[in-house]
Amino acid sequence: MEVQLKQGFEHHSPLVKKLCLKQLHRAANDRRNLKIIGEVGIMKHAILLLGDEDSSVVKECNKILVTLASYDEGVIILYSDQGVKLLKEVMSRSETIRYRVFDVIVDSILISDQAFEFANGAGFIPKILEDLESTDVLLQLTALENVARLSDSPTAYTQLKNLGIFKGVGAWLVSRESAQNTNASYTVPSVIKLFAKLSQKHNVDMKQFCDECPEYLPAVCSLMESNDISIKFACVDVLTLLNARVDGKQVVLSAPCAARAVQILSNLASRGVDDIKDRALVALAHIFSSPEVYIPDFETKTEAWFKQCHPALVKDTLQLLSLPSPPRQCAASSLLSNLAVHKYGIEAITQVPGWCERLVDRRYCMDPEAQSQRFSLILSIKRSPVIEEHADREIINKLTKFINEGAHYKETTPTAILAL
Repeated sequence: MEVQLKQGFEHHSPLVKKLCLKQLHRAANDRRNLKIIGEVGIMKHAILLLGDEDSSVVKECNKILVTLASYDEGVIILYSDQGVKLLKEVMSRSETIRYRVFDVIVDSILISDQAFEFANGAGFIPKILEDLESTDVLLQLTALENVARLSDSPTAYTQLKNLGIFKGVGAWLVSRESAQNTNASYTVPSVIKLFAKLSQKHNVDMKQFCDECPEYLPAVCSLMESNDISIKFACVDVLTLLNARVDGKQVVLSAPCAARAVQILSNLASRGVDDIKDRALVALAHIFSSPEVYIPDFETKTEAWFKQCHPALVKDTLQLLSLPSPPRQCAASSLLSNLAVHKYGIEAITQVPGWCERLVDRRYCMDPEAQSQRFSLILSIKRSPVIEEHADREIINKLTKFINEGAHYKETTPTAILAL
């Protein structure tokens, strides 16, 4: 079998190579074949073909090697002395092939806790991290992406944190060198996206992380004022993700820089261009949403932030409900819903002339999701304990009628029956 596969692996046609690799992949899916694959040297060909010119052949190689890593025995085979020697041999051919090998290593770590220890011991992890200091922007971007991917593994995340990688990247983010770097518009968003990715991970305690790496959030808030739209987008997304979780809200509430960030978000939501406007609305909706657990000073601080927002924020947001854009209607309704649970939010909404008529007007809200969001908004207003202090009986009746009709109510047009 080894001779036949070797002939196939060395064939000039990519189709033949792929056929042999697919056969090997099927064999690798059976634990009973792992010893054979490792002992007879078949794995050697799968590793060496990572250097093939055909990307589809490389893809099949990656599948085989990652499948091996899904078994404890397979990880030992992949990171055996022979396996490591072959991986280092093939990765020395070019930068492109080096990152193909890094892809295999990172993928193996994501499915096997022990793979990180093997890869680190073999010197692969230090090699990946070296490129964080590279002056080549493409190498630096790839290294940041690999760090972000590695952090998906709880084991790798803990090890990287212990190595000081996140703290180092955070310090780089705010360093004078990065500010003067002509490649900052490429690398800074990637660093911020790394922070955003960490904000999504349940295994990451954001309060502890931000205490240990205090550079990130102030840098994000400061970079909100950047003229680079890609950097601004990345910063807005981070604030959205942080405020979507309780420990993230706590971090933001305690940050002195947050007030200015919220003010900038409100300006973007009121006067920003379309793409950034939508993101800003969503970010503000999360910021003003009530936390699942009690957080001291949440109401006081968010009210202070709200008072510093763009003066036309609520009025402009209400006007978005009449635009023929379901995503924007949803974002606007979400922000207003979360404001409506606060006394200061109800006061601001009810001070806008014609606010109720705009809310209950169904003509411009035909999308099912937008209708559901609109319904939730009106329900939040109606349930507010202070709404009757700011709305007369006629308005209360309109809100009640809308709620009783339901989110997806369609008005019927009366038809006249003509007697012939």
